[in-house]
Amino acid sequence: MTARNPTDVAAQYATDAHLRTRMLTHERYTVGPELEPAVDAALALTGTERVLDVGCGPGGFLGRLRQQGHTGPLTGADLSPGMVATAQAAHPDVVYVQASADALPVVDASVDVLTARHMLYHVPSVPDALREFRRVLRPGGRFLAVTNTDGYMAQLWALTDEAARSEPSLTALSRTRGDFATAFSEVNGEAWVREAFGNVHVTLTDSALVFTEAAPVLAYIESLMAWQRLGEGQQERGRAVLTRLLEDRLAAGPWRVSKRMALLSAAHT
Repeated sequence: MTARNPTDVAAQYATDAHLRTRMLTHERYTVGPELEPAVDAALALTGTERVLDVGCGPGGFLGRLRQQGHTGPLTGADLSPGMVATAQAAHPDVVYVQASADALPVVDASVDVLTARHMLYHVPSVPDALREFRRVLRPGGRFLAVTNTDGYMAQLWALTDEAARSEPSLTALSRTRGDFATAFSEVNGEAWVREAFGNVHVTLTDSALVFTEAAPVLAYIESLMAWQRLGEGQQERGRAVLTRLLEDRLAAGPWRVSKRMALLSAAHT
C-alpha cells in the first residue's frame, strides 16, 4: 500500500473517517504555531478571488473561507465521491466536484487562486497535476501547495520502524514515511513547482504533537493506509508491540513528535 497507488488512496479516502482521526489528533495535541494562519498569510486573499481547492477532502478549508466572508466563487475538487458528498453537505454554499487532479473540469485560465493542501503526495504524477493546475490558473494567478517535509513526524516513524524490527509482520508500517517523502516534500517539490511555474517560494512552519498517553498515538497509526492492509492478527500483535514501545517513551514524560511543514507558492507568469 503506497501513497500514490490510486486503489489504495480510494480505499483510504472513501469516507472521511481515517482523515478525521488524523485531523482531530492534530487539533487536540498540537503545540506551537498553527498551520492556518501561515496559509492565510501566504494567500493574502482579498475575499473576491475565484478559488479552487484540489484534494479538498471534507471541505473545511473552503467552508472556513466562506464563513469568514469570502464572496468570490469557491470550488473544491476531490477524487473521492464520499469526500465530495461530505463536503457538500457540510458546506452547501461552496461548490464541490469529483475530479482527478490531472483532469479538472475547469476551463483554461479561469481560476485566480489554486490550493493543493496535503494531497500532492497522493497523485500518480506530480508534474502532470502541476501542469493541469497551471492550465486552469489565469495569468497572474497564484498557486499554493502545503505538504509534509522530509523529516515530518520523524519520532513517529522511528517508533514504527522499531515496532517493525520487533514484529516483522509490521514491515509495511516502516515504509510509510518514505512513501510520502519520496512522493512530494520540500526536497523534490521545490524543483517540480519551479519547473511548472518558473518560480517558487518555500516557507517552513514548525510545531509538534505532544502526547501524554498511548491511545491517541495508536489511533493515529491505525488510521494510516499501511495499517489498513494488515490482517486482524497482525494488527493485534502490532497494537501490543506499539503499546509497549509507547509506554517506554511516555515513562520519561510527555512524548513530543515534531511537525515541520512546507508551503510552496508560485505565480502563473
